Amino acid sequence: DLGYCEVGLDDAWQACGEGGDYNYHDTFGRPIVNTTRFPDMAAMTAKAHRLGLTAGWYHNNCICAETKEPTREMYVQDVHYLADVFKFDAVKLDACGKQYDLELWADLINETGRPIMIENCHWGNTVPTETWCPWNYFRTSEDIAPSYASVVKNLQTTIHWAQAGLSRPGCWGYPDMLEVGVKGLSFAESRSHFGAWCIVSSPLILSHNVNDDAVSDEIWPVISNKEALAVNQAWAGHSGSPFKQSSVTAGLPSAPDVPAWQYFYKPLGGGKVAVLMINHGPSEQRLTLNLRDVPGLAC
Repeated sequence: DLGYCEVGLDDAWQACGEGGDYNYHDTFGRPIVNTTRFPDMAAMTAKAHRLGLTAGWYHNNCICAETKEPTREMYVQDVHYLADVFKFDAVKLDACGKQYDLELWADLINETGRPIMIENCHWGNTVPTETWCPWNYFRTSEDIAPSYASVVKNLQTTIHWAQAGLSRPGCWGYPDMLEVGVKGLSFAESRSHFGAWCIVSSPLILSHNVNDDAVSDEIWPVISNKEALAVNQAWAGHSGSPFKQSSVTAGLPSAPDVPAWQYFYKPLGGGKVAVLMINHGPSEQRLTLNLRDVPGLAC
């Protein structure tokens, strides 16, 4: 009911070192699965489908990355196993190996006729233009870490794409997965993190341990907030960005340029606009809002 409908497999599926000339592709370009860990990949995705979920795979892997130049047949075989053999519904394409050609990936995937969502995880290095975006969502940032400084540093990387109109339906920019419920963030920081990802229209990728009931219970009020989710899922021409911010920095380690506070907005349609007022600094701030300052809001 909330929209969390996909489960993704992120790395560690491959049989490292079993490929001869390549790390995890055989001489025919086929991906080699670690069948000790994943004895039946097709059965795994079939179970996800029976549960009403879609299933995502992972390529251009970071663990035992392919360091030699890929052949076209490697792309062809990877897509064949992705779509036809294992019947995944999505794929995350990382930036660690040599299979960087996202347009080739997209062309081959589209040729299969199977609808597959493509995640461009090139850490902000392969980005869209007004006329080119052969993926469904793209990383605007480096990898996130479970610290508030990392969260707000990555958040800043969405701003350019929102203001340029390049984070949009079918081509969403996102500053990596959510760290909500991961050790390193307080509850207040997790709540701010989730609200920020919602108001910039980021895909919401949960990364906490779903087998830990205590963690799931603690963060459930955050990740099940239907008003925040409605803001995330709305589209009225702008993906969400700051309209006001402090001229003073927050003084966060590893994120020295982040403002002490920011006001984000996102139009929701029908004359409605969502606003997030967020304090990034280590001390309390008294933040006030003048509705006349909010873009697109009739007062």
